[in-house]
Amino acid sequence: MGCLPLPIFLLLGCGIGWLAGEKSGAVYGAVIGLVVGLVLTGLLFRAMRRGNR
Repeated sequence: MGCLPLPIFLLLGCGIGWLAGEKSGAVYGAVIGLVVGLVLTGLLFRAMRRGNR
């Protein structure tokens, strides 16, 4: 459940990038989406760990 932002933002970034710039835009969008997903997953894990204390 905590890793759900990764595939969601990866696919969302890929789709937006494809609309903006075809194949190269899809690659850049997927990378940006992956980075955003990793950051949000880290924030989610951090919040869950603080909630357990």
